[in-house]
Amino acid sequence: MNIALIEGKYVAWPVGGALLAGLMACLPVQAKDSALAMSDEEKQIAADCAPLLDQANTRRAVHVVRTQLQAQGMKLVTQGCPFVRTGVGNMQQVLDVRVQVTDSDAAAHFVRGPLADGEEVDMGTVHLGIPSQAQGLGAGQEEEASPDVLFNRQWLAGVMKARGLQTVQDHWWAFVPAATRN
Repeated sequence: MNIALIEGKYVAWPVGGALLAGLMACLPVQAKDSALAMSDEEKQIAADCAPLLDQANTRRAVHVVRTQLQAQGMKLVTQGCPFVRTGVGNMQQVLDVRVQVTDSDAAAHFVRGPLADGEEVDMGTVHLGIPSQAQGLGAGQEEEASPDVLFNRQWLAGVMKARGLQTVQDHWWAFVPAATRN
């Protein structure tokens, strides 16, 4: 909408100028107020994840994934950046993510299962255990997971892989930059 056109046709110049000046004065306040403040938990997650996100353009890759999911009616939620066992004697810092539905109609074109705005996409449960238990749970998890859960996990892995992030074996929710995979 062209405010200047409407202003010129329907409002006398002194009044229109005052309206325009008022609008311009409000803009910085609106932009400043629209910035979301980070909670203490979000600040802690950002601090914990900084070393991982600074590797191999990971921060940019995560931003691109967030933008893509937003267009698909979903939101990438970073749970944290814990260290997980990736084998006997191996620990690695990973990006722990979930996907939340923001528009169930749009999301239904990309993921499967029950979708409700504000709820997580069903990708099954998270198991953290010592490597021998994790391997047993990983095999059992795949057998017990529904076809929708398996589809959603593969979809997320594909989205992340397209941006240079790799999954961590037996941890569907964990991703690392492709260059740092153990």
